[in-house]
Amino acid sequence: MTTRPPETPSHAHPALGWLLAAALAGVLVASGLGIVSMVLLASHNSVDKDVVQALVDEQLAAFTPPEAPATPSATIPTPTTDPISVPVPTEFGSVLPTLTPKAELPPAPADEINVSYAPNVPPAPDRTNQAIVTVEFDIVEKVAVIDPATGIEFETWGYQIRGDDQLTGTPGPMVRVRVGDVLRFVIHNPEENLSAHNVDFHAVTGQGGGAADTLVAPGESAIIEARMLYPGIFMYHCAAGDVPGHIAHGMYGGILVDPETPLPEPDKEFYIVQSEYYLTAADSGPYTQDREAMTDEHPTMVVFNGAKGALTGDNALQIDVGDRARFYFVNAGLNLDSNFHPIGSHWDSVWPEGASLSQPIRGSQTTLVPAGGGVIVDLLGQVPSDIILVDHALTRTFDKGAIGIVTVSGEPNLEIFEVGTTEGATASTDTPAAVPEGTVVTIVDGAWTGQPLDAPDEFADNEVPVDYDINVLTVQVGTTVTWVNEDSQAHTVTDVGLGFDSGLMTKGDTWSYTFTEVGEFEYFCAPHPWMRAKVIVEG
Repeated sequence: MTTRPPETPSHAHPALGWLLAAALAGVLVASGLGIVSMVLLASHNSVDKDVVQALVDEQLAAFTPPEAPATPSATIPTPTTDPISVPVPTEFGSVLPTLTPKAELPPAPADEINVSYAPNVPPAPDRTNQAIVTVEFDIVEKVAVIDPATGIEFETWGYQIRGDDQLTGTPGPMVRVRVGDVLRFVIHNPEENLSAHNVDFHAVTGQGGGAADTLVAPGESAIIEARMLYPGIFMYHCAAGDVPGHIAHGMYGGILVDPETPLPEPDKEFYIVQSEYYLTAADSGPYTQDREAMTDEHPTMVVFNGAKGALTGDNALQIDVGDRARFYFVNAGLNLDSNFHPIGSHWDSVWPEGASLSQPIRGSQTTLVPAGGGVIVDLLGQVPSDIILVDHALTRTFDKGAIGIVTVSGEPNLEIFEVGTTEGATASTDTPAAVPEGTVVTIVDGAWTGQPLDAPDEFADNEVPVDYDINVLTVQVGTTVTWVNEDSQAHTVTDVGLGFDSGLMTKGDTWSYTFTEVGEFEYFCAPHPWMRAKVIVEG
C-alpha cells in the first residue's frame, strides 16, 4: 500500500505567507545595505553621507517585493486605527430554545406541581411543550428558631407558597419549570409586614431579574411574566433596600429550569440551600442582625436550609443502596463561597455552576459553589453509611452548623468497604449475657446534636448537649466495655489512635471491646466528630 506524508492543513490566513516572504526580503536588503556601509566605513577615514544615501537609494530602487498570491476565498480586514479591534466571533452558535409565541402557549396542566419546600423537589414536568407556569408567593416576616439545640430565635424573612401558613419562609420554595416556559410570577406582601420586598430571579432575563417590577410594599401585590431561556439551577433573592441585610434575613431560594433533553433520571432528588446568619444577642428575646459583622464577612452561623439541624437527626435525608441521589444546591451566601463535600462518598457527577447543558465532571471530591451560584451533583448509595454533607472549610461545619446527613440503608458490600478487628481484642455486635455494672456506655437519644469541637465541657458530667451517659469511664485491664446506641442516627465508637473502631451502629445496635492495655483512650463518632469521650484503663 502506498503511503504519503500527511497534508499540511491550509492556513486560516493565506496572506500570512506573502507577508513572511516580504519580511524576509526586507531583511536581505537591510543586510546588504549593512555590508555596503561596513565596506565604506572600513575603506575611508571619513564617509560622505551624500555618497552613502545615494547608494542606499540605488539599492532600494532595485528591490521589487514579491507579489501577494491571489486569495479569492479570503479577504484582508481593512486596517483600523483601533489597535484592539478584532472581528466578532460568529461560531458559538446558540443554546437558546426555539420559542413558541406566548399567545399560543397553553397553561401548564392543572395537576403539574411546580413548587415545593426544602429539601423536597417538585416532580419533573411530564410534557415536552412549552407552557405558562403560574407561581404565587407570599412574603413572610416571622420569628423562627434557627438553632434548636440552644433555642436561638431570629426574625427570618422569606417566601412561602401562596395560602400556606409556614412558620418560616427560609429557604424559599423551589420552583421547577422547563426551558422555554413562561413563568407567570405573582408576589403578595401581607399588610401586617413592615418592610418592602421583591424578587431577583437569576433565571430571568429582564431588568434586575424582575426585581424592579416585583417591588411591593406591605399590602401590595405585583405580577411579571418571564421566559426561561437557559436551563440549570438558579438562585432567587430579595433585592430591595439593604440587599445584603434582606438576604441575610433569609430571603432566598432556588428555581430549577429543566433542559429540553432531561438529565438522566435519578432515584431521589433533594434541594439544599447554604446561607449565613450574622447575629448579636439582644438583652431579651430574639437575636438581632449584626450589620458590622456582615460587612466584615464574619458570620455567626453557616447553615443548610435555614437552620442548624435542618438536615440531621430526624431531618436526615434517606436513600437506599443502589440509589442515584441528585442534589440541587444553591449557595445564597451572603458572602462565602461553599466547598460542598460528601464525607464518606464522592460526587459521581457534577454540573458546575448548575449549568445542565454542560458535560458533567465525573468522580469529584469537593465542588466549589460561589455565593449567588449553584451546582447539580449526583452521588451513589454504594454501602450502608451516614454520608456527611459539609462545607469543607470545616469550622463552618463543626463550629457554625453547615452539616447534613444522608443515611444510606441496605446490605453491606464487602468488596467496597469492610471493618476488620484489632489483633488481641475481641469485638462483637451482641450484648454479653451478663454485663457487669459500670461497663456499659449509652449513646443517648439526640447525641447527634452539633456543638463546637473544642467545647470546654466535652468531658464533663453535666455536658450540654449530652452525647454519652458516661463521658469518662475508668476500668481495669481486661474489662470489656459495651456501647449501646439509643439515638436515631448511626454512630461509631472510634479510637483517636485508631486502635479500635466499631463501624456504623444504627439505633439499637451494641458493640463491645476488651481493653488489654493500661492507658487513656479517647474516642469519637466518625460521622459526628464533636461526640467525644474517654476510657481510662488502670492496672
